[in-house]
Amino acid sequence: MLRYRERGIPSAFDTLIDHLAHVSCRFDQSFLKKSGGFGMIRRLVARGLLSVVLAAALFSLFRLPAGAATVYQEITGMEELTSGQYVLVTPFGDAPGILLGEDFVISATKPTFTGDTVAAGAEWNLTVTENRVILTDAHGVSAAPLEGDRNGIAAGTYEWQVLWDGKYFSFHGCNGSEPVTLVSDTLLENDFRACRDVDIEEAPDSYVSIFTLYRRMEVQDDPEPEEPEELEEPEELEEPGEVVETSPNVTVLPEGGTIRAGEEITLTCEDESADIYYAVSADGVNYQPDALYAGQICFEKDFGTAYLKTYSIAGGCEPGEVTRVIFTEEFDLDWNLYFGQLHAHTDISNGAGSVEEAFQYASQVDGLDFFAVTDHSDSFDNADMGAIDADGADISADWAAGKQAAASVTGEDFVGLFGFEMTWPEDKQLGHISTFNTPGWQTRDQADFENVPTALENYYKALTSVPGSVSQFNHPDTVHGDFERFDHYSPQYDAAVSLLEVAGEDGVVDCEYYDLALDKGWHVAPTNNQNNHKGQWGDASEARTVVLAKSLTEEALYDAMKNRRVYATQDSDLTVYYALNGTVMGSIIPKSESAAVTVFLSDPTDEAIGSVEVVTDGGAVLVSEYVETPSQVLELSASSGHSYYYLRITQPDGDVAVTAPVWMDGYDDIGIESFTSDTLTPARDEEIGLTVELYNNEPVEFDLDALSLYADETLVSTVSDLGEVAGMSTLDYTFSYAHPELGVTEFRVEAVGSVNGEKRTYEKTLSLSFHVPEQVKYIAVDASHGNSGVDKLNRLKAIAAKVNIAVDILDGELPENSDLLLITAPSKPFDEEFVEKVRTFVENGGTVILCGQSDMGDLNLHTSGELNKLLEAMGATVRLNDNTAWDEESGGNTPDAVSSNVFNADSGLTKSMVPEQTYCQCAGCTVNPGNGTWLVKGRDTTCAVDADADGQDVGKDAVLLAFEELPGSGKVYVSGGLFLSDDAMKEPDNIWKSVSGNQGIVEALLKIERAACPELVTIGEMRSGKAGEIYHIRGWATSGTSRPGNTFSKTIYLQDDTGGVALVPFTGENIEVGTPIEVVGRKEIRGGNVVLKIIDYEVLDEPLYNYTPKTTSNKDAMDYDANGGRLMQVEGKVTDVTYSVGGKGVSRITLKDGNGDFAEILIEDGIVSGADWVNDLASRVKKGRTVRAIGLLHLDSDGTPVLRVRNCDEVVYVPPVPVSLGSRRNPRTGDLIWIAVGVMVLSGIGLAVLLNKKKR
Repeated sequence: MLRYRERGIPSAFDTLIDHLAHVSCRFDQSFLKKSGGFGMIRRLVARGLLSVVLAAALFSLFRLPAGAATVYQEITGMEELTSGQYVLVTPFGDAPGILLGEDFVISATKPTFTGDTVAAGAEWNLTVTENRVILTDAHGVSAAPLEGDRNGIAAGTYEWQVLWDGKYFSFHGCNGSEPVTLVSDTLLENDFRACRDVDIEEAPDSYVSIFTLYRRMEVQDDPEPEEPEELEEPEELEEPGEVVETSPNVTVLPEGGTIRAGEEITLTCEDESADIYYAVSADGVNYQPDALYAGQICFEKDFGTAYLKTYSIAGGCEPGEVTRVIFTEEFDLDWNLYFGQLHAHTDISNGAGSVEEAFQYASQVDGLDFFAVTDHSDSFDNADMGAIDADGADISADWAAGKQAAASVTGEDFVGLFGFEMTWPEDKQLGHISTFNTPGWQTRDQADFENVPTALENYYKALTSVPGSVSQFNHPDTVHGDFERFDHYSPQYDAAVSLLEVAGEDGVVDCEYYDLALDKGWHVAPTNNQNNHKGQWGDASEARTVVLAKSLTEEALYDAMKNRRVYATQDSDLTVYYALNGTVMGSIIPKSESAAVTVFLSDPTDEAIGSVEVVTDGGAVLVSEYVETPSQVLELSASSGHSYYYLRITQPDGDVAVTAPVWMDGYDDIGIESFTSDTLTPARDEEIGLTVELYNNEPVEFDLDALSLYADETLVSTVSDLGEVAGMSTLDYTFSYAHPELGVTEFRVEAVGSVNGEKRTYEKTLSLSFHVPEQVKYIAVDASHGNSGVDKLNRLKAIAAKVNIAVDILDGELPENSDLLLITAPSKPFDEEFVEKVRTFVENGGTVILCGQSDMGDLNLHTSGELNKLLEAMGATVRLNDNTAWDEESGGNTPDAVSSNVFNADSGLTKSMVPEQTYCQCAGCTVNPGNGTWLVKGRDTTCAVDADADGQDVGKDAVLLAFEELPGSGKVYVSGGLFLSDDAMKEPDNIWKSVSGNQGIVEALLKIERAACPELVTIGEMRSGKAGEIYHIRGWATSGTSRPGNTFSKTIYLQDDTGGVALVPFTGENIEVGTPIEVVGRKEIRGGNVVLKIIDYEVLDEPLYNYTPKTTSNKDAMDYDANGGRLMQVEGKVTDVTYSVGGKGVSRITLKDGNGDFAEILIEDGIVSGADWVNDLASRVKKGRTVRAIGLLHLDSDGTPVLRVRNCDEVVYVPPVPVSLGSRRNPRTGDLIWIAVGVMVLSGIGLAVLLNKKKR
């Protein structure tokens, strides 16, 4: 609440009287001296001539002398429009005068222009309300549209809608349901009235509806008394229009920003005698009337955000420049905010500089409150002796030095933290985890943490042994690892890991893995750190992790991290305080029927906060709002029923911040984890196993009533009496089922039960293709000798299933119906019976694949020797060498991870391989081809080493894969490593890239021919083609993803000269409109719309091209068959409109063109203006108005063609076209001057006649 004293503004009548008195005084003093005194005046009065002279003087009102009490200042925008007195002038010089009630018009006047000011004579009082204005003439009569089916003006209080087009103002209203506009009517001598828009459109040359507004401003002027002798000399008088000085600027203290409620705001300027005026607003548009500053400005509690503008008026000067500031109420935070980073390296591991240098440097970085060094634990001296619960300072000098360096910079204003990073090699794809607040460490090289199947979960268990520890998932991705897709969740592990990095070394935020972890049940808060390896600790980027803590101490920071009171930001000084239902970020609250978001935002170095989104399960955005100011308190309402809510803030400069969620615990972490088949190549009428795994990660029981199995929505099996799924446990059940039909069948499993009496239903689907039994072949995999890698053959299973080949993992007898036998490195020796079975298998024409391993992996058994027993029994000459394949150039930090593209072009299996295809072998040995044929060799830099130092032969050639044909038509392929593993056969990034060398060889071995990329066709050809087919198209984006408020959810549109189409689901970022894209996808029909479901796409390195929207009649524009997916433009009169955003925005518009055809315009939630980030179309789109719109032709949920608007700026109000300034008669801007001159000449003639009579 503002407390101030207003100062009154003199009436027009008072000003007139004062001015007449001043003019009269000057006239009397000069005239009396020349005409003989007051006697002459009495004679003039007697003859009635004094009134004529004074009438002539009256015309001096049409020019204001310098230092006058009133000036008129042109205003140039809505933000300047405040309540006050104005002159409204059309481009032709006409202005409304007074309301003539009997004629239902406002008279037209012609104010005379002098310089940049306009004289009085047509003043109106404008009372400004929210986006509207009340018009009142000089007699105090307000103007309203005439009611009934007539054009005109009547007396009455009415709120006109006022619009600003960047140059002129216009005034709009309604006569009943008919839109009307205030116009100057040339058919009525330019008098003003409210005219229906439909009439204006029919005869636009007859009406003028745009105005320049001049505001009357009071100037306090105390001129020095004028000496009579100066008045006698005309040359001494001030000339009209003389330039006057501008009043000084006003200084505001505080200079905007965050202030407390009740804190006083002072306004000062250099001239202490000047009057200072100010006005305030809650939205920056609608200001209170200007008030005279009296030193009493302050805001009451809960004012939120306030806008203040102020200027000064000094004596004899024009008003000063307007100063504008924004104040935001200081939010009463329960926590302090501390900015820092939690991931960096020094020369202890693979970083630059010493740990002492790192902490000293970081402690001097402005705005950095804390900093952590997290060197790799396997780099500490005596690393393998470490234990997470043992004092590391007694074991490692590196650990002790790190702890000491952190402590040395810790004080009242800065805290140093020293932890460690657990880093598994990239080939293991487990990931990296930073851990803090532990006595010691663990390393990847220790027995419990080196083997992939158990390493990650064993580390989680180790973390739980130190209750106060804090851990962070570091940079999850496909390079370092994604923590096995965040599997292995448990409440105990969840409590041990509370943070997750949402950005890499570049600091750019990406929420993909954050959303995945949250959806998997992990309660983690986001962080943004440098992961610094090159110095500049703390200021290599603006990335910051911000924690909400009670104090800046190590203990308080760890408590905040443990309780997830954390947010990540790319902006180093963005303040975010977020609470849901009154509970701070990071909290877990009971399930509620409401989700009330409160957030305090402040960024002192940016002009606006930007887009604020509330994000929930699956990354869905529940609500968003754009904040145009650098500081704001927002209160948003989101829908309830979700498991977590976090904020994502995207600023205009591209910086992104992400907060920790607030979780609502509705015991929702229950469901079906997986639904799988024991074979990917099922045969008709043969029994298969369909296994469903239910999980319950809640502390309550899930009472399972029934499990039901459906085949193509036909119930085929139901089982009940399964009991309960206990809290924090799982339950598996396998259906045995033989399907009687061929082809693709969709299975659905449904679990029905209850939690605390509340009914729950969960389901999952699985598609299988059934074949004739004789068509199915098998690859048998030996798992009876502790063979390595048999759990990493999922990619092999998927590839083989394409040609009806099943992969069977065997723990016993070899099958008789297998054509291929895979044997990987054993940990148990082969007995004579097994050797004989393998020999017989080959003798009968079977094919065997043997995969060795590095001698580093040999423990009590030489695996190469065991596998060579089989080769000898087969009669083969190829052998595995007892060594390790080694390449320090291609392997980098892991030289036993060898890669090569050296293929034997003369072998049928590898002759089609190309250099772009890379063959990979991890932890393997080399091969001696004997009399066989080498298929893959290492590069020139590849060699073999005796890693276990047992003196065995290291071999001469670095052959990685060899082949030999055996007597009896059998074949054997021998690889130094498990070249068929999942890691070695990852899917390429897109369809245009070649598969790996490993997968290429497997596909050649299984006689799989890869489908070529479909031939490129036009979008028009794709649209006319069959649904379900694969198409390859190229076009330019007509909607993109680079602007959040102008983006469709998981969809972009592509267009060429033949048509347009929606691409789904599209998750790529930063796609600008006009971007050239090539796509391969499957044509689908969704809700009647033709869409291309993306298989792969590629952004082309070509110039942008923006399609101009096709402009047609409404009938043609809505023809979906002809123009579906295209960018279209329509224009017509609004016949229906649906408002949104609390009445400020528009969600749907119906337009009728001149042919009587209709077009529907759809503005979806989240689509806003690209200029100001809001949907405020309600101020421009009204029934009866003409509107032009651009959008993409689409069928809505009812099948109705609509133009899907991509940017609110492309929905434009088309006002009635004003008459060209050159098409009408010249305005009579000089008429009044000539009348004044004529009156004075006639007065002179009359006076001369009287004097002449007196002489006679």
